[in-house]
Amino acid sequence: MFSYLTSQNQRFNIQLLQEAAYRELIQHLDQIEGSTVIALDEAMIGPFTLVTKPKLFNERAIRIVTLKPDLVFPKDIRNIVYILRPRVSLMDQLVGHVKCYGLVSGRQFHILFAPRRSCLCINQLQNKGVLNSFSRIDELSWSFLPLDADVVTMEIPNAYRDLQRLYGRIPKIYGKGVQAQRVWNHAKNLGMEEKALYNGDKGAIDQLILLDRGIDLLSPLATQLTYEGLIDEFYGIRQNKLSLPAELFPSDKTAEGRRPDEYLPQTSEKKTILMHSGEQLYAELRNKNFNEVTKLLARKAREIHTQMHATSQDKTVQEIKSFVENILPQLMAQKKSTSEHTAIAGLIHEQVNATTFADDLAAEQDFMVCADIDKPSAFIEDKIARKADIRNVLRLICLQCAAASGLKDKLLIHYKREVAQVYGIEMLLTFSNLEMAGLLHPQTDSRAYAVLRKSLHLTVEDNVEVDPKDISYVHSFYAPLTARLVELSLKPLGWQTLKSQINNLHGPTFEDFQAQLIGIGGRHAGSMVSECSLLHVPRVVLVCFVGGCTFAEIAALRFLADQEDNNVEFLIATTKIINKNTFLDSLLSA
Repeated sequence: MFSYLTSQNQRFNIQLLQEAAYRELIQHLDQIEGSTVIALDEAMIGPFTLVTKPKLFNERAIRIVTLKPDLVFPKDIRNIVYILRPRVSLMDQLVGHVKCYGLVSGRQFHILFAPRRSCLCINQLQNKGVLNSFSRIDELSWSFLPLDADVVTMEIPNAYRDLQRLYGRIPKIYGKGVQAQRVWNHAKNLGMEEKALYNGDKGAIDQLILLDRGIDLLSPLATQLTYEGLIDEFYGIRQNKLSLPAELFPSDKTAEGRRPDEYLPQTSEKKTILMHSGEQLYAELRNKNFNEVTKLLARKAREIHTQMHATSQDKTVQEIKSFVENILPQLMAQKKSTSEHTAIAGLIHEQVNATTFADDLAAEQDFMVCADIDKPSAFIEDKIARKADIRNVLRLICLQCAAASGLKDKLLIHYKREVAQVYGIEMLLTFSNLEMAGLLHPQTDSRAYAVLRKSLHLTVEDNVEVDPKDISYVHSFYAPLTARLVELSLKPLGWQTLKSQINNLHGPTFEDFQAQLIGIGGRHAGSMVSECSLLHVPRVVLVCFVGGCTFAEIAALRFLADQEDNNVEFLIATTKIINKNTFLDSLLSA
């Protein structure tokens, strides 16, 4: 259904997730007779667009609307199907609808919770006296949602079993961190209880690496310098979609395949742009350092201009006709895409050229090399004195804490006092939230980051941003610790060597084995492929981030997969795509 989910390799197919989710929804809808309206909770609009397309429901004469307090249903609709997150706060709207529209003869109400039913929600409906008005209360097990051919997002950490149902048993499991081990232990328990899940067959995935976000809190706080990462930090990418002011782009009402989904809320002031590998130019640009993106866009524009204005004097009529019918439409689509991304790059260029951006980046990099991390930062103190954005102030304090493996008590008290005096005493509650989340804590003797920075080469002074040779290009200086761990684990005896190096990181280091490996990478015993050819078959490694990952980390893993020496394909799973802003916001609101 979504071509961008189809990978060139044949080992795993992310489109299976999309197809399974779509089939599950259709099976529920097929059991409902009569005219139907689907009312989507706003939180479900994004996930819904990753699973299906509106035209498929047009063919079934099913209307899709967004659930709002003032939503009005037509009188001729027989079935109202709510697709919701299990939130008690939404139940009052459903109660109001039942009492207002339930008097229509023959009308039925249905609820599909995603990813699971909620006893609290059902009790709320029962307490309001409307539970019996719902003909169906079921669930859509949409635990994994496909973002791209190599990226899926998980709604809950414990949904890992769905992956094994689709892709089979994973023979080698490595992991680091408290929550990562909890996920794996839960998955194993599910396997023991659900024998169908573990049928003994080796699946398409050779290895699983489970990483707890808590082992690397510096990477999500750092500024991403890839094209995709910067777009997400400045403007936000939501379920593969970017919304920007429409006046920044030329009119494209007639462009095919670029129009936003029909059931998404639209305004004349906004333009929605798709951001996934199905967009050829974006797939080429997204993982690049931004300094390389502007050069690529300029070259692309020149190539398109040359092809569109090539002389036709020496061409026959048939050649000209073929050019107009076959090549020109492609060039026009490429020109439009180039124009859009040039506009986006222009917006980002203005942001990164700002003095504040450069100053913040310089301060980050000073912390990354452990410069003056045990004393108050003059840069942070200056930002506090000028009452700068408190989120950025707290981010830099947390980043200093991560680099120093904790702050000395005297230093932490100093920052608390300075912030409280300028921003208000209530900021002490915010500091408390950050301490409970582990972003602020007392300094330890291990100095884990300082040690790993040198032993794992986390900072690279002579890094190259254009045509890079190392994953540190994603931050122009710093290699995400998580990605470096994955990179080193690919080496012979890599994980065994790493275990001793990462003991100082928070949480346990664990490994497990589920199946006897057959040949290289644990291929099926019944495979007709010779053992010699297996040497050239890439390993498929599932990297699972429990607690979120950034686009920079994804870009680093994609860079590793492109290196022939590694002979690996990555499937990346995460509980959430995060950036320095959304990561901190989620903790400040705790």
